Amino acid sequence: MARRSSLPLLDAYASIRCEVRLQHLLDDEIVLEVQRDTTGAEQRRIDAGRHHEDEVLAALAAQHGESFVLINQSLGRQLAQEATQAALDARVPLIAQAWLPADEEGRRRGRADLLVWTGAGYLPVEVKLHLLTTEGGKGIDSSPLSAPYPSQRTLLEGLRFRKGTAWFNDALQLAHYYRMLQSLGLAAEEEAFLGGVIDGSGRLLWIEHDLVGGKARRTPVAEYDLRFGERLALADATQARNEDRTLPRPLDPWWHKECENCPFSDLCEGELEERDDVSLVRWSNAEDLAVMRSAGVQTRADLAKLDLQLVDLGESLSTLSRSLPGVLELAREAAPEAALDEVVGRRMGVRRHLELADLETVNDLLGRDLPSLTLAGRVRDLGRLVRRARALQAGGVVLQIPAEDIDAARADVEIDVDMESYEHATYLWGAWVTCRTPVPGIEEGYRAFVTFEDLSEDAEAAIFADFWSWLSALRAQVRAAGLSFRAYCFWRSAEETQMRRAAAIGGERIPTQRELERFFSSGDWVDLHELVKNQLLTEGPLGLKVLATRAGFSWRDEDPSGEASIGWYEAAVGDDAEHAESNRRRLLAYNEDDVLATRALRIWLDTDARRLPQLEAYDQ
Repeated sequence: MARRSSLPLLDAYASIRCEVRLQHLLDDEIVLEVQRDTTGAEQRRIDAGRHHEDEVLAALAAQHGESFVLINQSLGRQLAQEATQAALDARVPLIAQAWLPADEEGRRRGRADLLVWTGAGYLPVEVKLHLLTTEGGKGIDSSPLSAPYPSQRTLLEGLRFRKGTAWFNDALQLAHYYRMLQSLGLAAEEEAFLGGVIDGSGRLLWIEHDLVGGKARRTPVAEYDLRFGERLALADATQARNEDRTLPRPLDPWWHKECENCPFSDLCEGELEERDDVSLVRWSNAEDLAVMRSAGVQTRADLAKLDLQLVDLGESLSTLSRSLPGVLELAREAAPEAALDEVVGRRMGVRRHLELADLETVNDLLGRDLPSLTLAGRVRDLGRLVRRARALQAGGVVLQIPAEDIDAARADVEIDVDMESYEHATYLWGAWVTCRTPVPGIEEGYRAFVTFEDLSEDAEAAIFADFWSWLSALRAQVRAAGLSFRAYCFWRSAEETQMRRAAAIGGERIPTQRELERFFSSGDWVDLHELVKNQLLTEGPLGLKVLATRAGFSWRDEDPSGEASIGWYEAAVGDDAEHAESNRRRLLAYNEDDVLATRALRIWLDTDARRLPQLEAYDQ
């Protein structure tokens, strides 16, 4: 394989994506074949983002005529960079798909979605499908697409950027293009704004230079400069290793949220599984992992061995006047035989928790397991991490309650319910009827209430009215027979949100909001997720796919996911009649399998799940 002859230039994603991913991309011995294929759901998200960008740029082109230039990407990088430079030299007000000339000194390359001329320089603008704003705050500056300039901004009062990383990651990308524009002497440095984002709402939102975010509460440029410097050092170290394979690789992989959509996920996860890496508990962050590793907890087996009583004590004391690390600090200054009551003083809550943990003297506390003493009260959610690690050691699933106390919420007549929606509108309500006690006139099996016609509010309300009328009549019939009735879902917020939506639309046979709330609060409506989470503990996510598979159920479709079903729906309502029909059958089969999965989970909970190992019996 040919070696890279010069140090690489990095793009705008280098500062926001996983460092290990960048390392793999630059490593000569990690070839493209190790990358996993993009899933259908992932490709759909990519396509949706591109479609949104195309729509935004088309709208700008239609509104701004010769003031707008779209750089032709089919020209290739060099010619596109030359075309971008020509547009910059001509001070074209709006330059889309601007492939900026490489910043060799800063080692940057990049293609901004849009550059906006302010009169004093250019500001970068990114086009994103995600939504950035929510209610609250002092407001956000915004400009219309008809006049996408900071001078034409108005304040959107009562809005703020959403919590989380989305807006700050967008700002880090803007900082990359801002630095590239500075290298060209074309950045609008006098502006108060770093750049802007046209989000999924279609609004251009401006991000100020001095707006802080991220865990370190830095400005976007300050955080970007720090991260980009780290990424350059990583790139240089990887390049050096390409030349000399005896050098150690700069970074080892660890599991985190980004792994779910990374092309190298299979490669990294295989390595992590081989060494039972502690990050595979999948609920920790980089900072907590560093703390755990420093205490000698390298694997999930190490994590499972921690003193759970001490860990729980640390979490209990974290909300009181003296945390466990604080108690340890006092204890280390006291005599070994000193009473902890005297050490902590008049802190009755702290004293009570110490007593419940059977800790009376300083020696009782300091004599406990050192890694547990080091970590308890310092790592967020450590108790859950330890329990999940123990669940893995015990086979993947354990009981949190005695087997005889399991409640499977069975009934004489049981209805498993699941819905499918597209862009918030529900087009399918599916149900499976199980009669544990026969009732004349009630047939077991699958029922679907569906439309593949125009998904208007009226159509959505009509299929819900059909479903609700059927469900209500069946419920009344069972009660009239003196039998018990229950309907089940998995994760009630999804079904309840869509039922409330239909009720808000209104119409004949549609229940009122009050009727719905009475049903939701009755014992006839059961959320299996809520039921299971109080009784079982798994090594990872408590999702239907995981639990039903554990119960022995399998979906007929090779890609059974809600995200994938969105693509199926688009094909099901498309113009290709044969393709539409096959995808309609696929959606109905997928929905039927979902309700059968909840049924299988309930039966398993009532039978084989009672023989699972007990969490309390697990002893390292």
